[in-house]
Amino acid sequence: MDNLFIKLLLSALIIAAALFVASLLRGFALRFGERRGFDHGRIFQVAVLINATMALLGLMGLSLVWGFTGRGFVVFFSSIFALIGIALFASWSILSNVTAAVIVFFGAPYHIGDRIRVLDGDNTLTGRVRTMGFFYIGLEDEDGHIYTLPNNLLLQKTVIRIAEGKEVPCDQKHCR
Repeated sequence: MDNLFIKLLLSALIIAAALFVASLLRGFALRFGERRGFDHGRIFQVAVLINATMALLGLMGLSLVWGFTGRGFVVFFSSIFALIGIALFASWSILSNVTAAVIVFFGAPYHIGDRIRVLDGDNTLTGRVRTMGFFYIGLEDEDGHIYTLPNNLLLQKTVIRIAEGKEVPCDQKHCR
């Protein structure tokens, strides 16, 4: 009976710690996003990612408390990692776009409403940022066409943020 009480107490502590840390991280993301003027939808996406990560870490802690052995851990996680590895190999671009979305959320010098130019050889695009999601960014050009660009492309290519009231930087290859 005493062992059960300790396990219940440790379980409650792990759950409380996971909720507390998740709350702190969500608050940090909210303040960071509001200070930078980010859309509430983008802040919500990062909060969901924080919640999922803390839930996974909490479940791992609970499984240790309730006797999931180290050998069982190795078998379980090697099986999970094998399945995830196969799934990620098949869909690596999805994971890279989600990772890029988090990087863009915390480090991008452009926001929704800014005019940007993405330099990509002959496929250079100039337009106003309309949406920023987990997988893509929506860019609207002067003619009203909407382009969806994967987030990982924005980390791989040069992106110029065009100041309000200024002309688009022009060179011989990319003048419109």
